[in-house]
Amino acid sequence: MSRNRLTRLGYAVVAGLVLAGALAAPATAAAGGTVQGDFTTIDDGPIADAYVTAYTADDEWLAWAYTDGQGHYQFTDLPAGGIKLQFDINNLQQWSPGKRNSADATVYQLASGGSLTVDERQPATGTIAGHLTDNPPYFNVTATGVDQPAAVGGYAVDSGDWSIPVFPGTYKIGFNWDGSKQWAVGSVSEADGAVYTVAAGQTTTVDDTKLPTGTMSGRLTKVDGSPLADVWVSLFRGDEQTGWNVTDADGRYTFGEVIAGEGYTVAFDADGQERQWVPGVRSQQQATRFTVTAGEPTTVDDSQIAPATLHGRLVGEDGTAKSGFAVEILTDDQDHGLNYYGTTAADGTWSVGGIEPGGYRVSFRSPTAQRTQWAYGKDTEADATVIDVRSGGDVTVDDTWLSGGTLVVNAVDATTGAPVSNFCVWADLPTGMGADGCTTGSSVTVDDLAGGVYNLSATPDSDSYYLRSDSQSVTVATKQTTTATVRLVLGGKVSFTAKDHTSGAAVRRACGVFLVLGHGGLGDGYGNCTDATGKVTTETLATGTYEMFAVAPAGYGHQWVGAAGGTGDQKAAARIKVKAGRTIAAPGVLLDKPGKITGVVSDAAGAPLADVDVAYSAWGDAGPSWDTATDEHGVYTIDKLGPYGWPLLFGAGNYPREWSGHTGNRFQAETVPVVAGGSTTYNFTPRTTASLKGKVTSPVAGWRIHAFNAVTGDQMGTFDSSTAGPGGSYELPLAGDQKVKVDWSYYQEAGPSAQGWYQDAADIDSAKKVAIPAQGAKKLNLKLG
Repeated sequence: MSRNRLTRLGYAVVAGLVLAGALAAPATAAAGGTVQGDFTTIDDGPIADAYVTAYTADDEWLAWAYTDGQGHYQFTDLPAGGIKLQFDINNLQQWSPGKRNSADATVYQLASGGSLTVDERQPATGTIAGHLTDNPPYFNVTATGVDQPAAVGGYAVDSGDWSIPVFPGTYKIGFNWDGSKQWAVGSVSEADGAVYTVAAGQTTTVDDTKLPTGTMSGRLTKVDGSPLADVWVSLFRGDEQTGWNVTDADGRYTFGEVIAGEGYTVAFDADGQERQWVPGVRSQQQATRFTVTAGEPTTVDDSQIAPATLHGRLVGEDGTAKSGFAVEILTDDQDHGLNYYGTTAADGTWSVGGIEPGGYRVSFRSPTAQRTQWAYGKDTEADATVIDVRSGGDVTVDDTWLSGGTLVVNAVDATTGAPVSNFCVWADLPTGMGADGCTTGSSVTVDDLAGGVYNLSATPDSDSYYLRSDSQSVTVATKQTTTATVRLVLGGKVSFTAKDHTSGAAVRRACGVFLVLGHGGLGDGYGNCTDATGKVTTETLATGTYEMFAVAPAGYGHQWVGAAGGTGDQKAAARIKVKAGRTIAAPGVLLDKPGKITGVVSDAAGAPLADVDVAYSAWGDAGPSWDTATDEHGVYTIDKLGPYGWPLLFGAGNYPREWSGHTGNRFQAETVPVVAGGSTTYNFTPRTTASLKGKVTSPVAGWRIHAFNAVTGDQMGTFDSSTAGPGGSYELPLAGDQKVKVDWSYYQEAGPSAQGWYQDAADIDSAKKVAIPAQGAKKLNLKLG
C-alpha cells in the first residue's frame, strides 16, 4: 500500500483544495470585483487544469480557481485592495508576473466593484530526466529546489525511465517507492544528494541505481492482544518519513521494500491517542532503532501501551517512615513526556499509577519544601538514576532520606556585638530551594538542609529598630552543624499624619515614599499608608536624611512633603533626619485637591512624537514609574498632582532625557504650575544637543551603563550592550551643559556579575564627575571589572 503514497496524497491535496474553494468564505466578506485572465505556455499555448490562487497583499488566502480548456480563469466577488496571484500546474508554481516566490510578486490593485485582467505566461522550462537501474515496477521521482523552494513530482514508466519538466535552477533528485527513499546518486540522505543545474530548453540527465533493499512488516495489537485494525503506521529514517501503511483487519501491515541500513524507527497513530513509537514508548528519542539487511525481512510488532505503576517507600536512616513528603516523577524526555506526582503516606509508602512508558527520575521533597532528594540518595537531578518504565510495568522505587545539615544562626548588634532577639532567617541555594526559621531569642536553628553554599539573610521583628541584614554566604555540609553570625544595623522609623489641608480632617490611605537626600528618582512602589486616624509609622529605615513623597488617595493630589505643606519640587521638600533607635515625627502631610498637566510633545518640525515618556519624578532603579506616555498625536496628560509647581522629565527614542526648560539639572528646571481642579497646558519639543560616547571593555557580553546628574543624583541616561556597536562602542544622548557620574554593571546567566562606578569608585558619592558639553560629544572609554 505504501507504493501509492504520493498518488494518494496528491489526490487528497487536490480534493481538499476543491472543497476549500467551494465552501470556504473569502478572508474579507465585503463583495468586490473580478479578476480574470489567461494562463499560457512560453509559446502562447493554453494551459488547462492549472489552479490559480488569489491572495491579499499580506499573503492571506482569498480564493481558488481552475483554468478551463482555453487556459482561462476567473475570480468574482474579490474584496477591493491589493491582490497577488499564484499559478500551479503539476507543482510548477509561479507568482504573477513569472516570479518564483511571493516576495517578488506584483500586488495588483482591485477597485471596489472593479475588474482586472491579469494574463500570465509560464516561463521557459528545462527538463530533468534519467533512468533508475534495477528499478521497482513503480516509483515516484521528486525534484527538490536548492536555490528556490520547489518540489516537482513525476512518475516512472516500467522501464525505469523518467522525465520531469522544471523551471531553470538547481535541484536534488529523490526516488520513492514502498518504504524506500533514496537521493541521486546512491544516497539515503538529502543532505548528501548531488546538486543538478537545469537550463531553459535543456535536458539534464540524472541516472541512478536502486540501492539494496530488504523488507519490513509487522503486526499491531491492542492491550488485550486483539488486532489493532485501520491504524496509520509510519516508517522513519532519522527525522525523515520514508514509508507508511494502514493495518488490515488482523492488525498486519507492510512497508514493502526498505533500503538496507540502520536507524529506522516505526510509529503508529491510533484514534484519540498520542502517537506511539515501537516498542511501547511516546517519543522517537526512546524508540528502538531497527536495522534492515539486504534481501532479508525485518519484523516489527508492537502492542498498544498499557499504563504502568511506580511505587515505593521512603524511610529515614534510622528506618522510621517519612510521611507527607511530595513525590515527583519527572520524565527524562521533557519535549514529549509527562510528569506525575504523589505523596508519602503515614507509613512512608507511595504509589502512582497511569504512567506512560519511558525514562523517569524520582524526587522526594520534605513537607517544609526546604530540601529535595533524588532517588537514589542524590542531591541533584543530574545525579539521579533514570528509571526505565515499560508498558504495563510495576516498578518499585524505595529510598532512604539521608540526614541533612544543620545551620545555627546568631544575631548581634553590628556596632556593639550585643545579642539581638526576635528575628527570622532565610537561607536559599542558587537552585531556589531554601529554608527559614524564626526565634524570640538571639539564636535560631534550621535543620535538614541539603549541602551547599547558601545565601543567608535575617529579618528582625516588625517592632524592632534593626534593619534587615544584607545577604551573606554560608556553606552547609550534610550531617554537620554550621554556625553563622548575622550583624544587624540599628535604624530608625518615621511617623506621620495626613490631613485635609482645608478642613483638617484625617485622611486615610496616604502613603509615604522616603528617598535618601541626593539620590533622585522615586522607586517602584511605596511604603506604609495611614489608617482611619490619618496616622502611620513606617518600617525601619537606615539612618540618614530623607525627602518624603506622599502618594495621595482618591480625591487628593500627590506631593513632596514640605515643612508646612505640599510642594511639587523635590528640592523644596522637608529634610527628615532618621536617627538610630528612635521614631522621628515628619512634618504633617497636608493634602490638597488635585489638578492636571496636559500638552503636546513634537519635534522641531512640529510633528507629534508618540510614546514619549513624561514623568514628574526622575527615573528610579526599575525605570519610569511615576509617568505617562504620549499618544499617537503626541498628547500626554498627568493627573492627581497637587496644586504646586512641578518639574517634568521628558525622554524618548534617540532624544536625551530633559527636564522642563531643557536642562539635565532638575534644580534648574522650569516648573509647571498646577491648579486644583484645573488643567495646565505645557507643550515640549525635545532637543538633541550632546552625548557621552566611547567604547566599553567588558569581561562578558551583557553590560549596562547609567549616567546620573552629579548635582541631583537623577538618572539621566541608560545604555545597554544590546545596542552597542563594534568593539563595544556606544553613544548615550544626554542633555548638554551638565556634569554626570557614570555607573556600570555586567551580568551573565552562569558566572559572577559585578557593578561599579567610574572611576574605580565604590558609590555615587565618591564617583568622578564627567562634564558634558553644551553641544557635541564627550568621549569616555570604560573598562568594566
